[in-house]
Amino acid sequence: MRTKVAIVGAGPAGLMLGQLLTLMNISNVVVESRSKAYVEGRSRAGQITPATVQILTESGVGSRIASEGMVHSALQFHYDGATRELDFQALTGRTVTIYGQQEIIKDLVAARLKSESPLLFDAADVQVHNTDGNAPAVSFKHDGRQQTLECDFVVGCDGFHGICRPHIADALTCFSHTYPFAWLAVLAEMSPISPDVIFSSHETGLALFTMRSPKVSRIYLQCAPDEDPNEWSATRIWELLQSRIEGRPEKVNGGAIIEKSIVQLRSFVAEKMQKGRLFLAGDAAHIVPPSAAKGLNLAVSDANILARAFEHFYANDKDDLLLSYSDIALKQVWRDVQFSHSMAMLLHRYDDNAQFHRRLQIAELDRILGSGPAAQNFAELWVGNPPFAASI
Repeated sequence: MRTKVAIVGAGPAGLMLGQLLTLMNISNVVVESRSKAYVEGRSRAGQITPATVQILTESGVGSRIASEGMVHSALQFHYDGATRELDFQALTGRTVTIYGQQEIIKDLVAARLKSESPLLFDAADVQVHNTDGNAPAVSFKHDGRQQTLECDFVVGCDGFHGICRPHIADALTCFSHTYPFAWLAVLAEMSPISPDVIFSSHETGLALFTMRSPKVSRIYLQCAPDEDPNEWSATRIWELLQSRIEGRPEKVNGGAIIEKSIVQLRSFVAEKMQKGRLFLAGDAAHIVPPSAAKGLNLAVSDANILARAFEHFYANDKDDLLLSYSDIALKQVWRDVQFSHSMAMLLHRYDDNAQFHRRLQIAELDRILGSGPAAQNFAELWVGNPPFAASI
């Protein structure tokens, strides 16, 4: 097999990159070790910025986002027994959209299967070769046959635990931070208690209320990293949620719990995101805590930057944008890592010197919600930047 760009991994970054390259008439093959059902079934939250909506729409996979996505214009912060609103649309003129990541994956897979660009699920023993030379390749077993995919470039979109980043580990400097708390993630058959996302910062920990649909809520509770979700009964969940929104009028009368899991919170960034003819995108290169909902948007941003660089290379035989891919992408990555970290620091209980941290949190929340410039800055970070546009 032969293609121009071999993409390892069919997550948001890999499928988005493949969709963009296909529209640019740049041949590409996506190789994925998991099954189609697994890839489409991974439940993830999905808050997407205007830039991400624009990229998805312009690449032909935005119709369901337009019809089914829930547009949000404000956030609510509940602390010290009271709720205050931050209207980010009024501050920025922009909104965000709630649309599940797995739905974006389904849309991208459907578009891929309608195209002539290959998408190979259930690939085993995936390995990358010769990415420091002029003849890179990806080898794997598929449909019982050993295959080698020759290519010009390899893009690792295979997640934090994938095989691509270790392949260039000697060229990377990695930065990481693990938070001393986790989230219990709950999906429940319950109408959202508010049309807005609610961050409740309570002295016992965070509660986050968001939604999957008008009839399904996604809720997060701060918990210890070693918690077992099976030990959390419905009664325990609803009682703790109610206590963490004390002062609000709503009564949390939870419906059936569809699923529950523990989400570990960590930050990770690999620099650089490339070596030779191997590039990294999405979770293969960086992880952000979910506190600011930036992970999916960063994956789409990486794919957009890299696709434009490939388009420039094949149209003009110039590799300047490819060589600068990491530098361009990392500016957005570190901005979102910093904002996500600041949100984690702002909203969670820290057991170490808890009362001191609590006073700092209240002071910062008061500053953000009581100051025009501070609210403006927060709102700009929440809705994100316009998509990268290459000068070609």
